[in-house]
Amino acid sequence: MVRSAESVIVARPADEVFRYIADLRNEPNWHVDIDSVPSDTDPVPVVGKAYPLKFKPFMGKTDGTFTALEVEPGARVVYRADFAGLQPQITYTVEPVGESARFTRAVEMRPTGVRVLMTPMMAVMVPRRNKVFVQNLKQVLES
Repeated sequence: MVRSAESVIVARPADEVFRYIADLRNEPNWHVDIDSVPSDTDPVPVVGKAYPLKFKPFMGKTDGTFTALEVEPGARVVYRADFAGLQPQITYTVEPVGESARFTRAVEMRPTGVRVLMTPMMAVMVPRRNKVFVQNLKQVLES
């Protein structure tokens, strides 16, 4: 099992941060492993719907999806990603902190098959990447 949760305080109102992170079309602006999201993607994810994404090449793959599992407007979105044979659950949580917001990006994945051999590497890599993503979000929203 690989788990990582990283949080950051963003100097923006919680509702603004939620609207931004809920709209997958913004994902390439801060989640640097995602190359593109179709422009006709819903601005708020629909539970049960799979959204196609283009990832930067990884293990020779670029196509993947985020499927919305839960959406709690203004507070939380849970996705199941599907990319390169991995299916992490990714949770975005936004909480008000005064006039700012705490954004948390949590990842949980259980590699299967031959990918189990990559678990030690992923246990190091996923938290590092997760920290980069939340810091990027802070920078994008505060600039």
